[in-house]
Amino acid sequence: MARKGRVELLRGAHVLLREMDEDDAQLVVAWRNGPESRKWLIQWDLLTVDVHLEWFRKAKRRGELLIMFDALDGEPVGATSIYDFDRPKTSAQWGRLCAAQVGRHPHGILEGCYLVQRLCFEALGMFRLHGEVASENQRAYRLYEFLGYVKEGLRRKHWVHPGGYYDVLQIGIFPEEFEAHREKVEAKLYPDTAVPEITVVDVERIKAVLGR
Repeated sequence: MARKGRVELLRGAHVLLREMDEDDAQLVVAWRNGPESRKWLIQWDLLTVDVHLEWFRKAKRRGELLIMFDALDGEPVGATSIYDFDRPKTSAQWGRLCAAQVGRHPHGILEGCYLVQRLCFEALGMFRLHGEVASENQRAYRLYEFLGYVKEGLRRKHWVHPGGYYDVLQIGIFPEEFEAHREKVEAKLYPDTAVPEITVVDVERIKAVLGR
């Protein structure tokens, strides 16, 4: 269960989505500073808790959705965010995905990402999500493709890192593209259990929590 006072958004069979809070700072910084995460980030310098908290507070004021993935036993397994919204708040960027290096919840990150798409398209009524991924980061790109994301463009040598420049793939997804991929995603996540439902009550609660 989520710690008392933490705000749950959606619950699946493996993880729940909740709002990130300041108490998550040390954990998120540790994930962000891990070598597997740092090598794919624009800002590759080591992050401090104080710098993270300054960013976190500004991001909240900007209306960004900062989300944690918690396993149902309470163990945090990942984090992500939805940001750079357009004016009507129906299109935004999905990214900043980082994960714990744990093996007890093998479907945690996939279900968390799947629930993020459902939160955006079903609960919030958004019509588009987009993102960017280094072309060399094929593990992340395969995840996006599995969820239904489509390659929309390529920025050559767009991200600079100590080891050189990365080409960056621009990706995007519409609700109908996600729907077209849902069956195979759900077959992997829920072979022996029901697919999570998002009820009218869930939608009203989510909108109230996020001030939509």
